Amino acid sequence: MDIPLSSRQLSAGMLRLAVPHVTPDNNNAQVMSLFNEHHALIGLPVLENNRPIGMINRHIFLSQMSRPFFHELYDQKSCIAFMDKSPLIVDADAGLEYLSERVIETGDKAVTEGFILTQQGQYIGIGLGIDLIRTVSDLQAKQHLQIMQSLEYARIIQESMLSRSRNTIEQTLADWCLYWHPRDCVGGDIYAFQRSEKGWLMVLADCTGHGVPGAFMTFIFSSALEKALTLAPAEAPEQLLSHINQHIKKTLSQVHPSADRSQSNDGCDAIALYVDTHNAQVSWASARMHAFMLGAEGEEVIALESCRKGIGYTDTPVDYQWRRYSAPLHRGDTFLMVSDGATDQPGGPRDIMFGKKRIQSLLAQHRALPMSGLSDALLAALKSWQGQQASRDDMTWFGFRW
Repeated sequence: MDIPLSSRQLSAGMLRLAVPHVTPDNNNAQVMSLFNEHHALIGLPVLENNRPIGMINRHIFLSQMSRPFFHELYDQKSCIAFMDKSPLIVDADAGLEYLSERVIETGDKAVTEGFILTQQGQYIGIGLGIDLIRTVSDLQAKQHLQIMQSLEYARIIQESMLSRSRNTIEQTLADWCLYWHPRDCVGGDIYAFQRSEKGWLMVLADCTGHGVPGAFMTFIFSSALEKALTLAPAEAPEQLLSHINQHIKKTLSQVHPSADRSQSNDGCDAIALYVDTHNAQVSWASARMHAFMLGAEGEEVIALESCRKGIGYTDTPVDYQWRRYSAPLHRGDTFLMVSDGATDQPGGPRDIMFGKKRIQSLLAQHRALPMSGLSDALLAALKSWQGQQASRDDMTWFGFRW
């Protein structure tokens, strides 16, 4: 994509952040100490003779070291055991256009972990993908065409962030569906899927707003989820939502209940659903997110229980605890979770919302279809209901059949 002239005159070095670093002589116990001391540190550069040779990802490192006996096995070993040997390394004098192209090439890794900055091959600091996005977006907001170009760039980055989860779903599930469609070029809906030793976790969130504001919230949510997964196991969805809530409130300065109500009141609705494949059980915690289950033998589509508190908003306490729900799984059980872009879409003869009951009826009516066919039927019904009206919000849904 073309970058405005004003940003071409700026270099990657303007994004430089001074952070701690380590060398191969440092052991993993020292790395753990640095991560514990610097809670905002996402990536820890590894240097040899002041030249970068790798990056240690906070989430991956903490996840590995939390496994049984890993402290005993790796504490005194060199930190390169958990090092990414191919981080994005960019010269500080490189222009933002070149940096943007490199970030797009590397996908979501450079966005979530950051990139290393050098000068004449010598390490000088790191940069963050979110800072790059913010800088480019601010510069391009001066002209409408440039705004559209930045939206296209943000779309590529946002889709690259989601592609890893979609690929993992394809490798894990046999009968599933996933539809993600932002109202604008980018949006405020986000999903994340990952496998664990005993099953898999799916998180779906609908962040405040759509377009660029919504997309910025998805980056905050992604960071919050990554941190939450270092503090709570995937099989404890209620704990994950609590940690995400705390992270978002701290990030947006919404921690104190007496804070000025004119400040940011942003957050998200979300559901974290964990499937224990070993014991055929599903557990979930939901913050105002719509989700439905159709049993293999039953005829009624059941709405999954949900708490009425959203995540991160000023009226949600920082220590709020979401409730965990569980149910046994039977072969043929069908699940569907949807963002409110689908349920709240106005249309039809009376120009009213599509609503949950129509989704429940569609689930029951098309229960014999594979999940992909069921998704197509839902999309067709929504398009027919919407008619010539513009989409009200981003639309996302995920479904699977056990």
